[in-house]
Amino acid sequence: MQKAVLDYPNSDNLGDFIQSIAAAAFLDENPVFLDRDQLHLGTSTPTQLILNGWFMEQPHHWPPGPGIIPLFLSFHINPTAQKQMLSPEGIAYLQKHAPIGCRDHYTLQLLQKHQISAYFSGCLTLSLNRQGFSRPQQAPQEPYILLCSALERLNPKNNPSASGLGGLLDRLKNLQRAVLFQRANKRLESFLEQAQHPVVRRSQIVSVEKHSKEERLALAEEQLQWIAHAKLVISSRIHTALPAVAMGIPVLFLSDGLEHPNQQSRLEGLTQLFHSCKTSDLAEVNLEQLSPTTDHYPLVEQIRQKVVQFWGC
Repeated sequence: MQKAVLDYPNSDNLGDFIQSIAAAAFLDENPVFLDRDQLHLGTSTPTQLILNGWFMEQPHHWPPGPGIIPLFLSFHINPTAQKQMLSPEGIAYLQKHAPIGCRDHYTLQLLQKHQISAYFSGCLTLSLNRQGFSRPQQAPQEPYILLCSALERLNPKNNPSASGLGGLLDRLKNLQRAVLFQRANKRLESFLEQAQHPVVRRSQIVSVEKHSKEERLALAEEQLQWIAHAKLVISSRIHTALPAVAMGIPVLFLSDGLEHPNQQSRLEGLTQLFHSCKTSDLAEVNLEQLSPTTDHYPLVEQIRQKVVQFWGC
């Protein structure tokens, strides 16, 4: 019997690889990696697979094929994929392997609406252990603030325009984004001036063209090292914020640019684990008073019990 975690060969988001690292951390052996968007191909060998994370880029490839024995934990169905994933065949597959551990309240309510037994599990990255990550060699000797991928979704550079009429609408939206991004970034930089510690700036997004899949996995491991030894993490990415929560690091989550239902669906039930606000509210935030939470402990215990029972590790 093989043990497997999800793989993301075409992803530029280190958050995907961080979720795979969190799943693999339960094993003393190297897991098999299965492409999230090719699970319909199945496996020739019976394979226990943790199905966690964002689903999915190619929903027409759902459900998984023969040979895959799934544990649904920290599972998210995005609104962009739910129609195809919740076809009669997709619903039957989820019902067969229920109860489904949902990463967010949106997915929980969606599945329950379709008579699929489900529960809120939170994210698998909440189980990450700070002790497993050494201090980066490039890190400042004094305590530092990690600013990672804050406001990226507002930046018009990250929102390419399509061609034709759709491209015209995209360009108009990007003009509006540019104004909002400049204002939000100005507020953030002004806020950081009060910081009594150096600010390390990193991104959760990397180039697929410049970095192989193995390199992106290594960069995700390095990102976790930066998170583990920060005094404070500021981000707009849940897979930077939640690993910080897991490691007892205070988090300031900036929600500018996350108003769309596709983004809001991913956050429901998770924002209670960290301080979340818009940059327009930063004047009311005292950096030195931000503190870590322990509200995730019951979720972590539940995750560990589920994984240990599934894998027998």
